[in-house]
Formats: sequence, structure tokens, C-alpha cells
Amino acid sequence: MSNTILQPDNTNPFPPVAENPILNAGNYFSENLIEYPHELAHGYIKDIKLHQGFSLIIGDYQIHGDVTEYSPEEPEHPLQFYFQLVGDSVSNFEYASQKAGETALCGCGMSPRKLYYTSSPQKKQDIDIHIQPELFKTLFGIHNDTIPHLLKHLFRQPDEEYSVRTGTITTQMQVSLQQIWQCPFQGLVKQIYLESKALELIALRLQQDITGEAIQCHPHKPKRTVIERIYQAKELLESRMENPPSMMELAENVGLSPYQLKQGFQKVFGKSAFQYLHQYRMEQARLLLYEGNMRVADVANCVGYSHLGQFSAAFKRMFGISPRDCLKGKV
Repeated sequence: MSNTILQPDNTNPFPPVAENPILNAGNYFSENLIEYPHELAHGYIKDIKLHQGFSLIIGDYQIHGDVTEYSPEEPEHPLQFYFQLVGDSVSNFEYASQKAGETALCGCGMSPRKLYYTSSPQKKQDIDIHIQPELFKTLFGIHNDTIPHLLKHLFRQPDEEYSVRTGTITTQMQVSLQQIWQCPFQGLVKQIYLESKALELIALRLQQDITGEAIQCHPHKPKRTVIERIYQAKELLESRMENPPSMMELAENVGLSPYQLKQGFQKVFGKSAFQYLHQYRMEQARLLLYEGNMRVADVANCVGYSHLGQFSAAFKRMFGISPRDCLKGKV
């Protein structure tokens, strides 16, 4: 379930603009603060290495624009204890869709590539604990032939599907999470404190599984294909912006009802299909005008406007500058 955040065009890694490492040369403890690009989000991810193979990841950020996140396919997924404090995560896999106040425990094994969708504006806060299975077994004196029956689902081979169980963040977990968030210490004391709190959360989360309070999920069973079809609809709109399909035709093309498409598009992208198409047309027009190889009338036709006056008015409303001035390179 580890996330690699991508830019809205889904092509390039979402790069950090600042990395501020705090290292302790005497052991494996390190702290790396990664700030988000201001044009896409405000906030950070704090990656804290407690020991080799044992890390704590704290996320606190506000999304400014619609963002799609791809997780990598991990053949050797670590044990993962995930806690969603604020905000919702929507994914094409049921177990990866988390709401505020929910927690997930993932065993080791093969992790498939997943999609996450975040519509702006949304604030997200989460805490994620990763621990390598061999380190976990070493810490607690567990041998491969003596793994407790109730924990066997957590320790699978890299070519096997990994187990996922979701639950609710309890009051005890909330206390530990807040203590991690507000850690007042530095240096070695901070390492010991955070490590103890991470282990406390691991114990509380394991107890939730053992007592049957958690729900077993199936990693490789998609929740549904509605979100994927909505993205297909977006791609169809972009490819046919000169002569876009009607809402009815678009819904038929992607196998949804008009109501499903209308509601789903608004939920995923934060705007209607018409609003999205209008913005996409204007952005494409601006790119063509910046290139300076086409007349304004030709650009208007290229993005689906047959009336030059309507195109010019729409362009100026969105960017505060006329297409002609844009063509001349005026800001």
C-alpha cells in the first residue's frame, strides 16, 4: 500500500522540492523531511528510519489539484501498519480505499500496482509503519517453523498474494498516534520514544486482528471498475475535444449509466465532465498559442470552437488575457 505520488498527467514522478535529512551516524536512525511542490500540494512527508528495515512515515499535506497516485508493484512487500487520520483514499482496490479513522495491516508478499485518486481540495494526514518480516521475527524470537497460527497469513513468499485486513482506529491507537505526531524529543531519546510508540501500535493492531475485530480483504479483487471507466471517459473527452460525444454517448462508450458517469466524474475530478472538457480545451489552446505556429482562428477550430468570438471570450475569462495577446507572447 506504499504510495508513490504522481503529477496529474500521470507520467512523471511527483518530485520533492526540499529534502532535509537529519542523521545520526552512530546507528541507522535518520529523519528525512520531503516537502511537496507548492503548485500541487502544501505539506510534507516525513520518512523516519528507526532501524535498518524498520521505518515510520508521517504524512501531512493539503492537495491543491486533482492527483492520481500509482503505487509500485512490490515483489517483497514489508509488513505494513497503516493509519488514516484525516482525509479519504479512493482506489481501484477495495482494501486500499481508506477513510479517516481506518487502519490497515498488510502482510508480506506480492503487492500489485494500485491507483489512488484524490480530488482537491483535501487535507490528508496519515502514519505508516513498515517493518521487514525477518526483522519482525528476530525482534520477537519467531522462527519460520514456529510462526503462531494466527499470524501465518502475514508471512507469505514474494510470489504469493499478500494478506490485508482493515479495521477502525481505537482510542488506544489514537493516543499513541497523537504521541508520535507531537513527539517532543530529539536525538537518541526521540528514536527510542518513536520506536516504542511504533511497537505499541503494532501490538494494538495485531491484537485487533487476533480478536477478530478486523476484516479480511482480498488484495487482487478490484472493488469495481467504475473509477477506471471514469478515467476512460476523461481520455475519450480529451481525444475528441474537437467534436466531443454527448453525455449519453460517452456513458455508453465506457459502460456506465449517465447518472453513474455524472456523479462519478464529479467525485473523481471535482468538476463535471463539461467543466473538465472546457478547461482542457483552454489549456490546449494556450499551449498552441505559446508555440506561435498557428493563427488564433486555427487554434479555436483545433480545440472545437467554430465561433472565434466565443473562443476569445472563453479564453480571456479563464486566463485574463486575449488569445491574440497570448500569441504575441504577452503575459
